[in-house]
Amino acid sequence: MVEKLVNEVAGGIAATIMGKDGIALSIFKAEKVTIDVEVLGIEYANLLSEVSRASATIGSGDVQEITLLTDQYCTLLKSLNPEYFMALILAPAGNVGKGRFLMRINTPKNSKRDVNKGMRDET
Repeated sequence: MVEKLVNEVAGGIAATIMGKDGIALSIFKAEKVTIDVEVLGIEYANLLSEVSRASATIGSGDVQEITLLTDQYCTLLKSLNPEYFMALILAPAGNVGKGRFLMRINTPKNSKRDVNKGMRDET
């Protein structure tokens, strides 16, 4: 699933499915990519937790997606369920719309079993 995201989105650099505890279930990087996706995922898991807490505090509901644009990357974070999230790292000029679309249609269902099944389906 993560390999498909990177390969099918213009500007795709890397993708991961990670537990909100920082443990990666799946990581894929395009060739010659040097970014440490695991460290990035751990840091963004913390960010996702903070934004989720803020959202709960103001009563706006569960956080579904976060988009971060930096000088070097555009990172899309999508919550899969209370335990897991998916991250897609793109070049700044990458196709964000297609990335969001593919993340939505390829999202495993709500349970931990479905997330793990999604990992087995890509092998």
